[in-house]
Amino acid sequence: MHEESLFHEILQKPIGEREPFLEQACGSDAELRKRMEALLEAHANPGSFLKGPANALDATVNAPPAPLDDKAECELQPRTQEIGSRIGRYKLLQVLGEGGMGTVWVAEQQEPVKRRVALKVIKAGMDTAQVLRRFEAERQALAMMDHSSIAKVFEAGTTAEGRPFFVMELVKGVPITKYCDELHLSVSERLALFVPVCQAIQ
Repeated sequence: MHEESLFHEILQKPIGEREPFLEQACGSDAELRKRMEALLEAHANPGSFLKGPANALDATVNAPPAPLDDKAECELQPRTQEIGSRIGRYKLLQVLGEGGMGTVWVAEQQEPVKRRVALKVIKAGMDTAQVLRRFEAERQALAMMDHSSIAKVFEAGTTAEGRPFFVMELVKGVPITKYCDELHLSVSERLALFVPVCQAIQ
């Protein structure tokens, strides 16, 4: 059974029946069981998933995308002591944002292709069991998504210090409210712009 279909089937079960259903559906596949439990936890705590720097990665609907270059305008908070350091094949360039448990960086992939990406890594000292479960739930949920208005996950891994990270498509844009204000959009135009955002979230 496809993971997404399995997850939705679990959600249809009463809470008391989910554990035995998981036991039967996952069988000896411990990794599948772990992923399903992480998704269930994220579903039970939706607020934590939508808060923090992930918002900085959202594609701006109808805003023309443009590749970042060294002179691109960014409202970033650079950390000079970490700029230029590497996580695997990714070179950290600038901070996009920070949340309670992670930091999102603009990073440069070195191989097999050279490109700018968004890299989210858990903060040092935040690797408690609960935070790791939440981070894994976010990573797994994003990896399962396939929508033109949601940044794609390219890769996931662990740093040399044991901190989990994942790498996403980097989309240059501005907050949708700023975009609407700058173009002086009417209420109806703003609502029309908001519809595909809602469809992506759904």
